[in-house]
Amino acid sequence: MRNELTASSYLSHDCESSRLFFLDTEEMEDFGVVFGGFERCAGDYEINRSEVPWFVLEWVSHGSGFLELGGTDADLVPGSFYVYGPAMPHRIASSADHPLRKYFVAFRGAEVEAFLLRFAMTAGTIARSSKSEPVRSIFEMLIDRGIRKSPLAAPLCATITRQLLLMCRDDATGPVSTDTVAHHTFSRAKQFMEEHFLAFNSLEAVAKACKIDAPYLCRLFSQFHDESPYQYLTRLRMGRASELLLENGASVKSVAAELGFKDPFHFSRVFKSVAHVPPSRFRQSMHGQWGT
Repeated sequence: MRNELTASSYLSHDCESSRLFFLDTEEMEDFGVVFGGFERCAGDYEINRSEVPWFVLEWVSHGSGFLELGGTDADLVPGSFYVYGPAMPHRIASSADHPLRKYFVAFRGAEVEAFLLRFAMTAGTIARSSKSEPVRSIFEMLIDRGIRKSPLAAPLCATITRQLLLMCRDDATGPVSTDTVAHHTFSRAKQFMEEHFLAFNSLEAVAKACKIDAPYLCRLFSQFHDESPYQYLTRLRMGRASELLLENGASVKSVAAELGFKDPFHFSRVFKSVAHVPPSRFRQSMHGQWGT
């Protein structure tokens, strides 16, 4: 409880929604996780801190914003990640038009600085990975394990956090040029999907709306993303489903209908393929973890 009370004072309230976990460990390990989660930021989201008591990794999944960290300014876009630590002032601001959605984890311990130094992920690191799905999936695993608070939650979350740091560092070694016609077309199609995913349930319909053919859209996602366009569309739709499932009184059947599924069982199978748990179990495990 002490960690939760301390950590909550550092979290912003300028969020539309969030999923958070706190580990109530009185004695931190050599590398221990304090808290972590996901934030869907509001358009006026801004954090301006002079210091924090931990090291923090943040990773942007959607939207755009601006970062000031360690004397460096950087634009935030999907795939951006950064590390800050104790006595390191930082300012994080969201775009009003495309609010940030980001994952984060705070950690500390006697071995942390040596680990970060060894793998060139020290506080002040700002970089970007071109492919995002593996990192997003591991962050989701971290949140799931943290929320469970099983007897092994602390060592599991510490191991997962090390993995996230290494994956971010490894992915940042292969930058992709964004100054090409192909990448601009990919970015336009991806943004269109993010803004209109509820209106489409097929790859062909998305490609037609973007005025490109479906095979070319697949090639663009193969080059610049780590999911197929249909997988990405499905994940966006199931992300909305997860939000609806956490609303009071929402049934699996009603959520399925809102997303255009005539068969709730089909919806449940699709949801499980993305979230790895059935929608009913997801709702039971996540209630009480979603706040503003």
